[in-house]
Amino acid sequence: MAKENIRDLDSYLKEVNSAPFARFMGFRIIEMSEGLVKGEMVTSKSMVNQFDRVHGGAIMAFADYLFGVVANMFEKPSAAIDFNISFFSPANLGAKLVGEGKVLRKGKRLVNVELKVMDEEGNITIAQALATAMFV
Repeated sequence: MAKENIRDLDSYLKEVNSAPFARFMGFRIIEMSEGLVKGEMVTSKSMVNQFDRVHGGAIMAFADYLFGVVANMFEKPSAAIDFNISFFSPANLGAKLVGEGKVLRKGKRLVNVELKVMDEEGNITIAQALATAMFV
């Protein structure tokens, strides 16, 4: 990845952390570098299902947030065209989850991203996803 294709990451970090949806959901990017983002999600009562486990939709929204942040750190905006997620372990109410989005390949038209959502210590994988965005 050529450096000239990356946005100013300091201002971009402020932008993504102040986005209304991220604030509403309790998502925050804690680290950002070229082709990589790390974030955290603090779960709340409004995110649980009938079993008091964090709803898969909330976990997927966090993975999608990470995807959008890393795929749009380039000067050209992108739009998702594909997102596949697998769930491996439940998350409990009150858990802090951490996530990572990593660019696997950036081409002229597409960017492929790997996403992981884990427990706070990074020992248990909650979900993993592969996603593709197209530059628009």
